[in-house]
Amino acid sequence: MNNTVIILHNRLSAHPSPDEQDVIHQVELVRNALEDLGYLCRIRDVGTDLNGDLQPLLAEKPAFVFNLVESVWGFTGLLHTVPSILHAWKIPYTGVGEEGLYLTTRKPLAKRVMTSHGIDTPAWLSTDRPDLLDRHKKYIVKPIAEEGSAELDEHHVFDPALPDSGEWLKTFDPAQYFVEEYIDGREFNLSVTGSPGQYVIYPIPEMIFSGYPAGKAKILGYRSKWMEDSFEYKHTYRKFNTLEDIPQIAQKLKKTAVSCGEVFELSGYFRVDIRLSTASIPYVLEINANPCISPDSGFVAAGKQAGFSTTDMIQQIISCLN
Repeated sequence: MNNTVIILHNRLSAHPSPDEQDVIHQVELVRNALEDLGYLCRIRDVGTDLNGDLQPLLAEKPAFVFNLVESVWGFTGLLHTVPSILHAWKIPYTGVGEEGLYLTTRKPLAKRVMTSHGIDTPAWLSTDRPDLLDRHKKYIVKPIAEEGSAELDEHHVFDPALPDSGEWLKTFDPAQYFVEEYIDGREFNLSVTGSPGQYVIYPIPEMIFSGYPAGKAKILGYRSKWMEDSFEYKHTYRKFNTLEDIPQIAQKLKKTAVSCGEVFELSGYFRVDIRLSTASIPYVLEINANPCISPDSGFVAAGKQAGFSTTDMIQQIISCLN
């Protein structure tokens, strides 16, 4: 039996940013875990020549591909491309399948699917319709098909009642951005492995925005994730066990995460980011298929909180190959 695994990741640019470099830490974690499980690992990357970079996989005939590709041609909105090719070539691979990746990376489309299945998500509209904004609410501008935190920060949250907000909003291309209602509530990230009907939900961390001054938007943007000298990075952290006194809320969050997985038929591993409103309604902000699994990631932190080793987590992921 072939026990060779190809760990596949996107090729780094000439001058990679901190978030781009993070995939190398993921590769090392996955390789160490797979070697613990007795696999022989080979590392390959994917650049702009998809055919030239992927064709060797046909000759190598791996047991499976561990898919860590986070962008294609620099776009996270094309994440489904590599799994689509692997599926066509009948090469097994890890993580969420091509359809789930396509649906969840296109946020307005994902929100329409969630709404049609009774999953609460913040209201949204096009950037070219400022006339439809409720002047008593706040909103946030988000990219339609790119990883949100890559270009998301406090200045994207706005009050439509302020002068010129409508004109400012029109500077965003409606083909690339959309507007979402800003939910000012507690934020939770639920990490999940498995497949529909057999999900393992890790302990729930709450994102704590410590010492934020009144009026400052609480979002997990680029600064809070990657800029170590920033206020946001230093004052934002995850904390477990904040729902011990209100288990009914924890159950509501878990039910929401499971519903997302089942509706989008997600397998392998994914993370659901949820804001809890003041009325205790869980609003799904995003569904992150194949989230970051570097050693300091929220996914790995949640798995360790559950008592799993990184090898255990990787075993859970490879137990449901596509």
